[in-house]
Amino acid sequence: MCANTTTDVAQRAEDISGEFGEMGVDVPASSIEERIAAMQEFSVPIETAVETTVRNVIDDHDLESNDLSDGVKAVAGFGNGNSGSQSFDRVALEDIPDVGDEEWVDVRAQVVDLWEPHSDSMRQVGLIADETAQMKFVVWAKNTDSLPTLEEGVAYDIASAVTNEYEGKYSISLNKASSVTESEEAVEPTDGSIRATGTLVGLDEGSGLIKRCPRKECTRVVQNGRCSEHGVVDGVFDLRLKAVLDDGDRAVRALFNAEMTEAVSGVSLDDATEMASDALDTSVVEAALRESLIGRTYDIRGPVIGEYFLVDEVEETSYSAENPGLGDAALADAVTQRQPAKRVFAEELNMATHSFTRPEDEGDDRAPKFTLLPSGEAANRVLVVGALIETSDVGDDSEFWKGRVMAGSEVVNIYAGQYQQESMTVLRSTETPSFVAVVGKVHHYETDAGVNVSIQPEHISTVGGEIRDSWMAETINATQARLSALESGESDAVDAVHSVYNSDVSAIETAVQAAAKDLTPAGSDVKSEPAPAQ
Repeated sequence: MCANTTTDVAQRAEDISGEFGEMGVDVPASSIEERIAAMQEFSVPIETAVETTVRNVIDDHDLESNDLSDGVKAVAGFGNGNSGSQSFDRVALEDIPDVGDEEWVDVRAQVVDLWEPHSDSMRQVGLIADETAQMKFVVWAKNTDSLPTLEEGVAYDIASAVTNEYEGKYSISLNKASSVTESEEAVEPTDGSIRATGTLVGLDEGSGLIKRCPRKECTRVVQNGRCSEHGVVDGVFDLRLKAVLDDGDRAVRALFNAEMTEAVSGVSLDDATEMASDALDTSVVEAALRESLIGRTYDIRGPVIGEYFLVDEVEETSYSAENPGLGDAALADAVTQRQPAKRVFAEELNMATHSFTRPEDEGDDRAPKFTLLPSGEAANRVLVVGALIETSDVGDDSEFWKGRVMAGSEVVNIYAGQYQQESMTVLRSTETPSFVAVVGKVHHYETDAGVNVSIQPEHISTVGGEIRDSWMAETINATQARLSALESGESDAVDAVHSVYNSDVSAIETAVQAAAKDLTPAGSDVKSEPAPAQ
């Protein structure tokens, strides 16, 4: 600290001590100077440090507003602002990521949960919430004796907290420079619930019927008869879904507990246990759930905890442009690296003969391959829903099944062999025609006549006509958005599309018009209009 600053702090401390002295409150100037200097060590601006110090002295001596002299009120910044302090500049919790890391903020929030500190350096740790978001907080143990002990269910005005960022997650911490007072204004804390809409396109390992540790308050999954915490145990059955939801632009991990799993599938824990008992195999439950759920669209609500969207409410829905999708920034922690499944009509897919690997992945044999869609977007995975009109075993030495799916007003081919046993079983056993939902990778095969495009399925489910119609509506909008971005030049793939496909998108536009007509009720004059770029 420079000499001028030191002199300034000493003089201010004398003035503050004198102001309190006139009120009959003995506060040594040296004590005030110490407090101000301590906050400055944490880069607190001097004006904020002075005001905070004065407020702390007022709290230490249990002084009421009418006990204070005008001089003390002026130094403390007391007036008609928030919490009686003009210096309290409230920041909403949802805005803290915009403020940035290691910045000073004032927040008004309610303590919604207190956790057991895992370090002696922490005095308290837990979760606070205001009307906009939930956030972790930490009260450090060192030199924070003057701060009150925070209680669950109580709203506080927290001044001079420090923002912290770790792996994209924000929290706040309180140190000796912070001040905490019980808020005079009510806070209606959000429960952290987010609304999202997506199509279920996959189930991760660990879905279906599982066993958990029976010990009280231990929810660990039992693997091979062992709990990682308690060793060999006789596990108890539970039911869950570790699902991947996808809106064509983003894929997130969602966790459905037994209640929510039953809500979407109609399969209860008792049902699942009986299924596994009859088959002497728990994997039949996961297979049955996958078959009944993939391709369906759900409107879900709940918080994001860790890397999962925890589903508290769920309702099956159909596609609508008004659906929130999965674009909410609050879903970031649940976003998976899995490539989203693009919604593409067969007409465009069959034209998409150009594949590539991203430059940064060159030399990596396991790197994802992408297909350049003529409408101007890269696709690694697709979702198509339509009528399975023909199946046949085209293998020579072993089974290799081909299916033809009418996805729009044209057919796309799908092939499944020994590495797609589940999909091959569906092609072998499904009566035609039937509506199916197909999630898979785009596959290219070069012949003397050119490049043939097909889908290598990851999963095929039989579905109802309403799911096909929902997919048609979603694919119309997605295709129109891509075409609009291509025409306006907003697409990143404009140059590539012009080079590879000569920019002829008339067949795709015709496919969109045909799909819109297919969905239009008889006698209606509703027409398809281009969608704005998204």
